[in-house]
Amino acid sequence: MALQLTLTHLYPTHLNLYGDTGNVLVLRQRCQWMGIDCRVRSQEIGDTADPGQTDLYFMGGGQDHDQLMVVDDFHRLKAEAIYQDTESDRVFLGVCGGYQLMGHTFLMGNGQETQGLGIIDVRTRAPSTEVKQRCIGNLIAELSPDIYQQMQTIYTEPKPIPRTLVGFENHSGQTCLGATVVPLATTLSGFGNNAFEGHEGARHRNIFGSYMHGSLLPKNPHLADYLLWLALSRKYNDPELTLPALDDAEELAAHHHVMQRYGRSAALHSG
Repeated sequence: MALQLTLTHLYPTHLNLYGDTGNVLVLRQRCQWMGIDCRVRSQEIGDTADPGQTDLYFMGGGQDHDQLMVVDDFHRLKAEAIYQDTESDRVFLGVCGGYQLMGHTFLMGNGQETQGLGIIDVRTRAPSTEVKQRCIGNLIAELSPDIYQQMQTIYTEPKPIPRTLVGFENHSGQTCLGATVVPLATTLSGFGNNAFEGHEGARHRNIFGSYMHGSLLPKNPHLADYLLWLALSRKYNDPELTLPALDDAEELAAHHHVMQRYGRSAALHSG
């Protein structure tokens, strides 16, 4: 049976800071290499989202004025469909602004808090009454044990998988997780969600948030495959579904380069 996925890219024109579109390119390309028919559709301002039309959402981050341009549209034309789809375990990945917008509130550069969709239980606030402190630089984090353990089972054959995620962050907002959300990873270098808790990103059902910008999936192919596997296993109702183990030598070389710059070795484990 030929596998097929529909991927929806939300607001690619406005929310593409630091090349977040690269994440969509990675997902599409890895599907092509695996023989999966991946159909990519874009939803811009003015487009109405209908539930049941996508298997995997992606939304990146933007500058303040771009995020303000999409927030009203997000509430009016997209929120209900995204809520229904994510409650039925369709996959959603939000990066930076796309992560914050899925929470209760998100922060603008002037310190103004704006209402998000409230689909995941996170809040993003200013570090103080004035936004002066930014979380910026390379970010290294270790995946939560549950996610890493499941990642090792998704391939047709054993494959070396890094326990870590690497990326770049640049945000002033301090995101705190609520009781129904778990961290995606534990921060080893950099900040992650905020400057004081040592956690990076979040997961609720199959909704994922991260502060790692455009390099998230290109340098972390194991996370890209995990998202594809979650979307496919849900769609085909087959938790035993497995993916071909692609040769990720070049992608992992980029991953290891970041690790080595910070004096850390990348532990690889085979499933």
